[in-house]
Amino acid sequence: MAIGDGMGDKSRYRNMWQSEASGSKAGHFDSWGRTRRPKELKDPGPITEKYGWGNGSVQYGGDQGKNVKMTAITVTAVAAGDLDDNLATTAAGVNGYITENQHYLHLQIENDGTDDTVTIYAYNYAFGAWSKLYLPYGRLAGNGSSAATTNDMWVEAKWTTVNGKFMVVVPIHGIDRIAFAHDGSLNDMVVRAACTSF
Repeated sequence: MAIGDGMGDKSRYRNMWQSEASGSKAGHFDSWGRTRRPKELKDPGPITEKYGWGNGSVQYGGDQGKNVKMTAITVTAVAAGDLDDNLATTAAGVNGYITENQHYLHLQIENDGTDDTVTIYAYNYAFGAWSKLYLPYGRLAGNGSSAATTNDMWVEAKWTTVNGKFMVVVPIHGIDRIAFAHDGSLNDMVVRAACTSF
């Protein structure tokens, strides 16, 4: 048996995909999915590669992390009718954003109190189409009675008339892509997003 470095093959291959906490790639994420700290969403454009989207390139962060504050990622909201089920459009936001099958979507919504609205849409490769994301936070029928149907317990993931900065963590439990739809335009509303596994 050859003498190794004490890491076994599993550790060696696992570490190939994780950034070191120090060194030239500090602050740069190239792991797939399982991160404890929120990781910015990436919009890779149309799918053109089978195994990845060039995370090491300058366009996607590359060696730019260093010891500087990360730039907040502002996502592009689009009209719901413009979302592309084929994920083949080059326009920003139309293919949504890859979540890397993480569990939680962190949103920061900033606005000036006007009635701008943003709605979250979800896409699973297994279904091949966009649909509104619903959350299990609906109200009971009233006076503590049970809801009449399952539908009564689910509400659209939608925010409107935010004044100042508003942050929320949304359970997405492995959804492949997330998109943000406006109700005509977002005017002054700004939406920032990141994902975590925990």
